[in-house]
Amino acid sequence: MRLLTLPAAAAAVLLFAGMAVAQSGDLEKRVKDLEMKMAEKETAPEAGGTTEGKSMVEAYFDDGLRLKAGKDFEGRIGAYLIAHGTFFVKENERDSVDTISIREAGVEVYGRLWEAWEVFVSPRIMPGGTVLYYGWAEFNKWEILKVRAGLFKEPYSLEVSEHTKWMDMPENSLMSLHDPNRDLGAMVHGEVAGGILNYSVGLFNGNGAGGADENSDKDVAARVVLRPGAKMDNDVLKHLYIGGSVTHGRARKDINEVPFSFEVPSTSQGNSSGLTSGTQFLTPGTLSDFRVDDDVTRGLGMLAWCWGPLELKTEWSYYRAKIEWPDEVDTWNSYANYTSLGFWIGGSRTPGKRPVVDKPLFGEKGGFGAIQIVARYSKIYLGSEFQDRTGAAGTNHVREYAGAVNWYPNEHARFSVMYSNIEYGSERVVLAGGTSVDDENVWIIRFQVDF
Repeated sequence: MRLLTLPAAAAAVLLFAGMAVAQSGDLEKRVKDLEMKMAEKETAPEAGGTTEGKSMVEAYFDDGLRLKAGKDFEGRIGAYLIAHGTFFVKENERDSVDTISIREAGVEVYGRLWEAWEVFVSPRIMPGGTVLYYGWAEFNKWEILKVRAGLFKEPYSLEVSEHTKWMDMPENSLMSLHDPNRDLGAMVHGEVAGGILNYSVGLFNGNGAGGADENSDKDVAARVVLRPGAKMDNDVLKHLYIGGSVTHGRARKDINEVPFSFEVPSTSQGNSSGLTSGTQFLTPGTLSDFRVDDDVTRGLGMLAWCWGPLELKTEWSYYRAKIEWPDEVDTWNSYANYTSLGFWIGGSRTPGKRPVVDKPLFGEKGGFGAIQIVARYSKIYLGSEFQDRTGAAGTNHVREYAGAVNWYPNEHARFSVMYSNIEYGSERVVLAGGTSVDDENVWIIRFQVDF
């Protein structure tokens, strides 16, 4: 309002001066000139503006470096680093040594154009090298119908679909061995009725992020999640999720190539993001001339419930593949599940979202941050025939009992301590490298920061 009255105030001053010195002849011209100059100043482009009324690119920091140009463009550039330590309780449990290393570091680049298109690219630097972990483009003008194409995670498990930074534990459960993880493909997904129904349907190569497609048939993946309390004010039901997933496709593996990587996530040389560097409790050579042939089917059921500081999550997975043994062709079935229970002190989190820290360390309220306590049980069943054919290197099942404490000084930093106990169904299992064990016990620590 002050700028709008300046021309009138200036005119009044000039009028009074003109009357005082009797220069009324050019007073009107002076006033008009002053008004025009003030109008030009008011509409002139400031830093980040244009004379056409459209702002130039604005840059600010909020969960990464943000860029914005009106409604036509929004962008974000972020990065993160995760340091990881593994310490075995018994030295003879593994042929490897205790170690602390940079588990992974990544850059995330996100852009949204014309309120309809999104692009996301995330290269990750890991012990094995740098990989393009995500790279996809999506048309999402409407919440009910979105189309994505590129490299991303198949819509299967809630646990694995979580970002590495926000997983409840530093390592995934045994059930993650069933998960197809990332793949090249295209997917249609969206929300119906304000988020009460979420769906995803996609076509994928079926050979993972780096595998060549060995056949023309594509894997089909579908997922449906119901959130009945999405539009309710009742906090008890607001974050209740019930869902299911299924994948189906063809596979023709090389001789002695295992159906999926038989690694114990918490003690293997692999990592929580799904990239592995070798098998853990089964080496392919221990199987005698077998082949994963033809159909591979996965099915999953999911239940998750978050109410204030409480979190309950459980998933059940089924994996079926046709196995071609030297003497017969058989259908192999594997079952897996996990259940986790978590509790927050000074914070909370819902699936797929960044944690909320009520009183961050060094914040305005001078808090301690937030603590998350999690306990988990998981199991994978491989079958007695599988154990008989693999001999000393095989087992019919594996169990995990794990607990973790996560401290979030703020929403962008995390310190974690996890303990995991792995029990094999066999009396003794020969691991890759020749180590023989009947169980494994390991402490895992993690430090991460992202911006």
